[in-house]
Amino acid sequence: MTRTLLVTAGVHTVDPQGPRGARSVLLDGDRIAWVGADPAGAPPHDATADLGSAWITPAFVDAHVHGTATGLARTGLDLTTASSAADLLDRVRRFSADAGDVVMGYGWDDFGWPEPRRPTAAQITAAAGGRTVLLSRIDSHSCLVSDRVLDRLPLEGLDGVERDPAGAPTGWLREASSQAAMGVVRAHLPPEALAAARQAACDAALQLGIASLHEMGVPGMFGLDDALAWLRGEWPIEVLTWWAEIDIQTTQRHGLRSGGDLFLDGSIGSCTAATTQPYGTPPGHGDLFHADEEVAEWFTRCTAEGVGLGVHAIGDRAIEQALQAVEVAAAVHGTAAVRACRHRIEHVELPTRDQVDRMGRMGVVASVQPAFDATWGGDAGLYAERFGAQAALRSNPLRWFADAGVVMAFGSDSTVTPLDPTGGLRAATSHLGGLSVDPDVALAAHTVGCRYVAGQDDVGRCAAGHRADLAVWSQDPLRLGADGDVACLATIVRGQSTWGEILRQ
Repeated sequence: MTRTLLVTAGVHTVDPQGPRGARSVLLDGDRIAWVGADPAGAPPHDATADLGSAWITPAFVDAHVHGTATGLARTGLDLTTASSAADLLDRVRRFSADAGDVVMGYGWDDFGWPEPRRPTAAQITAAAGGRTVLLSRIDSHSCLVSDRVLDRLPLEGLDGVERDPAGAPTGWLREASSQAAMGVVRAHLPPEALAAARQAACDAALQLGIASLHEMGVPGMFGLDDALAWLRGEWPIEVLTWWAEIDIQTTQRHGLRSGGDLFLDGSIGSCTAATTQPYGTPPGHGDLFHADEEVAEWFTRCTAEGVGLGVHAIGDRAIEQALQAVEVAAAVHGTAAVRACRHRIEHVELPTRDQVDRMGRMGVVASVQPAFDATWGGDAGLYAERFGAQAALRSNPLRWFADAGVVMAFGSDSTVTPLDPTGGLRAATSHLGGLSVDPDVALAAHTVGCRYVAGQDDVGRCAAGHRADLAVWSQDPLRLGADGDVACLATIVRGQSTWGEILRQ
């Protein structure tokens, strides 16, 4: 087995015990054998790769991804820059001219559109020439569909169906009805298209220095078959698969991880996040999707079995439901047992300071997306429009988490925001409300924090004995301004250069 010494301009080890000024990393198979400042002091090795001005970090992890949707968005209709209802329809019209029978679009965001209206199902049907169309909103909690999709849904039994004054469905669906529509459309996608999408998501991640994805399987989005395809497939990166269902028997039977993106509430953009403060038009408080007792029983049972859970909670009411459930589990089994499980809350966008402190005491991990603040935060973004500037500036409070000792795991929630770990670092260090963290804290959250919540204690640092999952960068990824340009030159997974030719030269 070849032992290769990598010599660079610098190494961010993310290891408090690591050497200062590290410049060299020795790879021995799938492990790191040595890290040091002076390559002359390296243990015996077979080859040396002088990478010049390049830098090394642990490979990134994206702690929250919907992988199949991410791949489909790369090959489907991109609506992230659609500027109005008319522009969206025009894009549907042009894309459909060369499309098959099913059109899937991703990323439209009506916040900031000049007119407060969304296209109707009839308009989408006309633009798409009668095809089966589903256009997912950027938050993935609502969608627009064509008439053909509406015709296949049991609309009378579904919540979240918008209707016009005459009682007819408009084509805008939220939460349960949106998920039902996704199931209808998914059934018409050929298996080869889904397989290609999964591979495309992995390839995109590798090119960004990502060596591992936390796939968040949701029953209403792509279904159990999709989660099992991720679990059992052979991918060029590591994929860890969570399943969002309160049913520990299902997850254990299939070898999936429990919870993950199990929705306790909805989203801010679709006005379904569960909050104390009313918001939206007409004003409301969003929705809680599960009873307190149900969530508490689930956390208690899983804590007894040493199983770490994940739940999606954006609004303060949903976060409170999650924390009360964790505290019930701690009352039954002890705080140490709860902390050992490394339970996680996804998003945690609108917590109170008290809730953050309680997360720290219970050892609950904050699985957060820094790009959410960069995209919708500040005093003039979506959050300010929904809740006012003061509340918006306190959303996604990364510094609060760091100060309270809460482990953070960074991700993108792709397709909600793109796979972009270096962009995530910039967002975390330039929070629009002033709640930033230092670059080294941000890097740890995108590497070690993601590994910690998954129970992977032997990977995530550039340290002897750790698994060799590394990323090679054109320059120091932590010393760039907002407009800095850094390129990933290679992504190393288990000691193999899975993307990039730099180690093969």
